Amino acid sequence: MNKSVFSHRVIYADTDHFGVVYYARYLEWMEAGRSELLRKGGISYADYEKMGFFVPVVKLDIEYQSPARYDDIVDVETRIEKIGNSSIHFTYDIKVKDKIIATAKTVNVFITRDGKKVNVPDEVRNILK
Repeated sequence: MNKSVFSHRVIYADTDHFGVVYYARYLEWMEAGRSELLRKGGISYADYEKMGFFVPVVKLDIEYQSPARYDDIVDVETRIEKIGNSSIHFTYDIKVKDKIIATAKTVNVFITRDGKKVNVPDEVRNILK
């Protein structure tokens, strides 16, 4: 599974007073990108929860290069960079008209319902490779 692309047309509610996309919206789009990438591989966050796992973001690095604006179509290209012992590292290229407007990385860690860190289950690892 190489990458997946999530597309979103910027709506008025995505923008701030200046007509520029509010910075936190990018995080929502990245979550949608992760969800689509996982679905493409045949698994979802709901599947994780049924197995008794949660996979929160524990690290985020984002660089905004150019703003997105109302009515732009934003494409979020999401890739798995690395699968660690208990984590998955994702990378994102966020584009408007094939121009990168932001790049980002997240690290998601597998935990149990009580918050204990656990290894990425082999079943999940095999799906995501």
